[in-house]
Amino acid sequence: MKSILKYIILSGTRDRLYLGLFISLILSFSLAIFLGSTALVEQQQMTTSYIGGLSRGVLVVGMILFVCLNINRAFENKEVEFILSKSISREQFIFSYLSGFFITAFLITLPLIAAILLITKANHFGLLIWFLSLLSELMIIISFALLSSLILKNSFSSIMASLGFYIISRLMGMFVMAINLPSNLASQGLELSTKSFGFALKILSVVFPRLDLFGQSSWLNYGITDFTSLKVILFQSLIYIPLMIFMSFHDFKKKQF
Repeated sequence: MKSILKYIILSGTRDRLYLGLFISLILSFSLAIFLGSTALVEQQQMTTSYIGGLSRGVLVVGMILFVCLNINRAFENKEVEFILSKSISREQFIFSYLSGFFITAFLITLPLIAAILLITKANHFGLLIWFLSLLSELMIIISFALLSSLILKNSFSSIMASLGFYIISRLMGMFVMAINLPSNLASQGLELSTKSFGFALKILSVVFPRLDLFGQSSWLNYGITDFTSLKVILFQSLIYIPLMIFMSFHDFKKKQF
């Protein structure tokens, strides 16, 4: 398992992951500083919010590409068959790859936190919670990207599926707010398809995590004012991460090599 962990971490250097994310984060920081400087009031707070939001998106997209392309290459180059020929179970294989991706995400996030501390006047406790929730969000995305790579067996399809999962999860807050829309429409006499619309939104709110509650930029400026979101983040992390890991175990066990 240690050799697989080292291989995943070093493959980030081979694939120019660290360099690519470093350049992307510099560009996002520059854009955030420019956008923040255009604000009439609270320029520092606006800059901090833009930095949090843009860097969060850069990290998520970068890790999705890294996981999907890495897994797809491992299948194409017969690396999976070679590793499984050793004394390692399929569960250990999945766990080793996930651990490698998690450690890579952690190592990438540390310099980001240091840069935010140096450039902005972020609330220290809010930054800590933002960092932990960002790690939880990345773990959920990495777990789903690995699962989609195993199921779809195509890097493009798995990347698009992971991006779609992330976008829908980020918009889940809007979907939950729209659940009350059918009742309002029904009161105005627009009953056609309103019940099915509300039912579909309720299904989506159950299936997809509430990633809009993770890594809120307001925490960087004002700290934590409502701990209800933290309970939801902890609860969903404890559900979705083990669930997708178990699904990866189940799918990988059925594969024939």
